[in-house]
Amino acid sequence: MEKNNLFIKNAKAVITCDAKDQLLEGVNIYIEDGGLPPDTVVQSVEEILADSERLIRKYHDPKPFSMRQVVLAPCSPFSVTGELMKKSAELARRYGVRLHTHLAETMDEEKFTLKKFGMRPLEYMESLGWIGEDVWYAHGIHFTREELKRLAETKTGVAHCPISNMKLSSGIAKISEMIKLGVPVGLGVDGSASNDGSNLLEEIRVAFLLQRLKYSNDALSGYDILKLATNGGAKLLGRDDLGEISIGKAGDLFMIDSTKLELVGSQYDYGSMLGTIGVKGAVDYTIVNGNIVVKHGKLVNIDEKEVARKANSLIETLNSK
Repeated sequence: MEKNNLFIKNAKAVITCDAKDQLLEGVNIYIEDGGLPPDTVVQSVEEILADSERLIRKYHDPKPFSMRQVVLAPCSPFSVTGELMKKSAELARRYGVRLHTHLAETMDEEKFTLKKFGMRPLEYMESLGWIGEDVWYAHGIHFTREELKRLAETKTGVAHCPISNMKLSSGIAKISEMIKLGVPVGLGVDGSASNDGSNLLEEIRVAFLLQRLKYSNDALSGYDILKLATNGGAKLLGRDDLGEISIGKAGDLFMIDSTKLELVGSQYDYGSMLGTIGVKGAVDYTIVNGNIVVKHGKLVNIDEKEVARKANSLIETLNSK
């Protein structure tokens, strides 16, 4: 999923080009409405909503097997106004698109909302209309048990981002409890600045180990975590055409050569392999919507060496200033 964190003034062409470029990588993209830093660098609430509506009308494809859908996702309820949060929810529901933001990631935000709004984060979000089966939150570390029950009742989802949570010392999400209570849960990597690697396969193993650390024998199995990364993620996105290999679903899968030395023995428990052993490096094949996008560990639609060369050149230019 590709996220645009900032609606920069006069940057319509940049956002439009980003939407087109993502298709070259063979990924399903979800264009997202971003958060608000200083007013001097971002659009007004009215401009953000108007441009969000433009993106929905121009790019959102709700059909089964769609490769491009729009999600409205202000970065967090603490970096934008309540007005933008509320109107984003109204806009999303008018067009039938989903809502996403970050919530219950740190204790600081809990203190902030209690002081500023007299409410806990989830209570504040519910007051703005941000609860229901069309909403999912990243992180959800500091929800109370009663709040988890409320999420389960309303089918509001959570995207677990364990590596980011560890890097930022945010805490360990109560994923096993969420699953038992019926909260929809998927697996994510958070933004690059909070993760660095953005490797979902690595996220699977870290999620498995972190839940073992918290719950010991009551933790989720490696196969349980794999299901969060696949079927769980599809449910958060509202996609019943994705998430598993079965008749009638999209042809999305990746392949790993289990005869490699480091994977010897893994064939006896394929389902748990990614959680218990993990995979180092690229997968052998990736197929998206029936199309091969990774072959023998290499992207087929992009010249990897050329992309790396250009990126390193840009970094050198940036660092020289």
